[in-house]
Amino acid sequence: GGRGHLDFIQNMEYKFIELLSCAFETSPEETVRQSVTFRYNSVKSRLALMQARLQDINALVKIKNPSLLLQLQRAPPRFPASNSQR
Repeated sequence: GGRGHLDFIQNMEYKFIELLSCAFETSPEETVRQSVTFRYNSVKSRLALMQARLQDINALVKIKNPSLLLQLQRAPPRFPASNSQR
């Protein structure tokens, strides 16, 4: 397996300070596959929850204010530049 090294160094004008040093080695392929599968399934289930929530909200808005729902459905989706929430 391969190995790697990552150093975080701060340049202090007159000297370099090593803040953090990390040694890495490759994980077995099966471990990587399991990790990717877990993350994919987590995101997939979160998406399903958000879609269900959006459908519930749309149903409520449709009852309370149908013209607002039409406006929301016509507007192009706006995505945030970055998502700081996890």
